[in-house]
Amino acid sequence: MEAPSNIDKCLAILVLRRAGCSQDDVSSIMHCAKSRVGEVEKWFSTEISYSMAVEVCSEAAIKEVISLDIITSDEVHKGLLQKVERITPGVILRHYRQDHLIRPRFQEIKDLAIQLHSSISNISAKDWSIWGLPDTGYPPQTSEAGLKLWMDRGELVVKLSVEMDHLHPLFMARMKASFSEFGYYDRWRKSLDRLVYMCCALAAEIRSKAKDETNLLLDNPPGAVLSFNVSTWGAGETGGLSGTPPAIRESYLDNVSKYIYEFAVDNFASEKQPNLEILQEQSGNCWLVPADAHNYHLAMGSLDEMEKCREATVSLAARYANDERIGKIVAGARKVRKDAVPYITALSSIIEEAADGS
Repeated sequence: MEAPSNIDKCLAILVLRRAGCSQDDVSSIMHCAKSRVGEVEKWFSTEISYSMAVEVCSEAAIKEVISLDIITSDEVHKGLLQKVERITPGVILRHYRQDHLIRPRFQEIKDLAIQLHSSISNISAKDWSIWGLPDTGYPPQTSEAGLKLWMDRGELVVKLSVEMDHLHPLFMARMKASFSEFGYYDRWRKSLDRLVYMCCALAAEIRSKAKDETNLLLDNPPGAVLSFNVSTWGAGETGGLSGTPPAIRESYLDNVSKYIYEFAVDNFASEKQPNLEILQEQSGNCWLVPADAHNYHLAMGSLDEMEKCREATVSLAARYANDERIGKIVAGARKVRKDAVPYITALSSIIEEAADGS
């Protein structure tokens, strides 16, 4: 059979056949020859690739043909319609495609399954990609959870790195056809977007508050390492600069806003207070750090600036730890992780099967 000009009509035929209609019934409902029904079934079963078969009977396509081509027929009674509405991509693929057996195809999707499994397993309200949103001129980087965030015309874009793979649509169609729980994946994915939106909005507010209450720059400006006064640096015999450039005194916030946000998420509705220290270098510069993590630099500046910064950081951390929006983020993250368990389980089975077959 040549490639059909009306794929929707072919899909409607397949849906009706799987709903229990005879070839004669389908021929009458679809106003086509009985032989055409058999040709469509043969075409779908043996004459097209598996990937094309998955695309033909996607969940969205089935819903569309039911609403446009089947419900509108006077010959489709209520009982038949109820059967038709229960038809899924998996029902059609399992019946018509011998190559729908999962095991032989696991190896092909193993890498994507591993990537998605890793992403979903590491979803966190404290994902560091949240802090890469300011317009730094750098492309979005992928976090441990595989999140890529960037701004596009003022709108936040949230992607999993696996979604950037050109095989991802086919992979997801395969998962939805093979595992019924993936029928709810798109809904879960939207809930992840909503969580990230909440996190990013509050993170941006905290950055602004930290800047306002400390009167310090948000971070070390690019190129600051070159901002020393050349006139104070000795010239060599050849006229070039020689010696070691003087230490740079810059006052800036490094990880203060990140610390405030993470402290609030970890200590929501508690009375715990941040324990911060100030470390002084020989150059006179001072660092604000957590007492139990001296390598975690929160801010740098003079002693007076760091005293003020410590006071502001403690105050903001305590304030946000009792903010209802943090509570919504904590609850949202918990629900996103809980709802992801069925997908993690399904993906684990694929990875294990692929490993056994390798």
